[in-house]
Amino acid sequence: MSQEKSRLIIKSGNIFDSVRGILKENQTIVIHENKILWCGEDDSFEKESNDEIIDVKGKTIIPGMIDCHVHLENTAEPDYERKYLRTTKVMWHYYALQNAQKHLINGFTCIRDCGSFPDWAPSLRRILDNGVFAGPRLIIANLPISQWGNQEAIGPIEVIEYYGRFSEVKTGINGIKHAVRDRRRSGADFIKTITTGGVLHGITSKVDTSLFLDDELLAMTEEAHRFGMHVACHAHGREGIYKAVKTNVDTIEHGTLIDEETIDLMKEKQTFLIPTQTAGFGINKPDILKQLPPEVKIKIEQIILKMKSNHKLAFEKGVLLAVGTDAGTPGNPHGTTISEIINMIENVGMTTTQALQAATIQAAKAIKMEKKIGSIEIEKCADLVVCNGNPIEQISILKDPNNLLYVIKDGMIMAEKGKITYFN
Repeated sequence: MSQEKSRLIIKSGNIFDSVRGILKENQTIVIHENKILWCGEDDSFEKESNDEIIDVKGKTIIPGMIDCHVHLENTAEPDYERKYLRTTKVMWHYYALQNAQKHLINGFTCIRDCGSFPDWAPSLRRILDNGVFAGPRLIIANLPISQWGNQEAIGPIEVIEYYGRFSEVKTGINGIKHAVRDRRRSGADFIKTITTGGVLHGITSKVDTSLFLDDELLAMTEEAHRFGMHVACHAHGREGIYKAVKTNVDTIEHGTLIDEETIDLMKEKQTFLIPTQTAGFGINKPDILKQLPPEVKIKIEQIILKMKSNHKLAFEKGVLLAVGTDAGTPGNPHGTTISEIINMIENVGMTTTQALQAATIQAAKAIKMEKKIGSIEIEKCADLVVCNGNPIEQISILKDPNNLLYVIKDGMIMAEKGKITYFN
């Protein structure tokens, strides 16, 4: 008869309650299997004989953090698309695993990949779910659904000829519905769509034009929601953002040129904004800019000029925000999401507590997983990080993975002080 697995006890720490936005001192967490079995004051804890106890007195315990927007196969190179000509599809698996682990050792136990080739994403998710390798919880979209005129539908011709496009172009209601169903069949957790052009391509990829008709977008959201899938929408320009929100997308990615009318609609519909300011600052670095064409540099100037003030206005007027980085884009490496939390404080006007909530419970709500993750509560998945110090008083301690004493996902210690320690 097999022996029941012992409980893991995280004892005497100070828990960040992400729901209420407070720090609760001298708390103990009881973990069994992958769930939080009990948490409460030390005095109320009842020990069992085979408990594995880790004393973390004086340390801070926060929920495992969430990055709502990454691209795991990308490696932050300036010419990231032609990188594919120097690699193989098999190599993408290894890049993606390596990048996922960079997020994990930095305290991020869940990441949402906002567009990838279906050759590797479902397989990597299964490998991580089954504990074959250490890694965060992975939420995937597979290929985005797009329209002619967006950056992924264009792309370098030599890359397209070899690998295919970075998104699937679909038109008309029936075409859109088929694309949603196909992603459900191929194992996607959510739908990623693109309603405006992007920043990294030239004049044919316009940020101020909405690429889909309203009835196409509505067909997409209705079909996705029917299957229990949420819809994330890349949108920079006002028109693309407004149409996406009006037709019930769940999250707006980037939202750089948002206006007050759209902000009011987002607040009314409780649509989340994922600002990804780190991506904007990443491509504005001198070593990246010098490798980009002039028309792209002009776009970057326009975006950076308005990004901070527009996001700040959205937050001040009550729009829901969650942390996401667009990690993998040029100058925006994986494993640096803490910089986006700091952006929320310095550029958007959040308190440290609000910024941590944006990376935990608010992020969980944005990706429709708040019943499982995002807070330290009984019956939720045991995803948490034990910190040396108090990030509410000094958020910068999270930038050094040596301050992350334990990163726990699904009740298993995956990393300690910036190093993977889980090996199956």
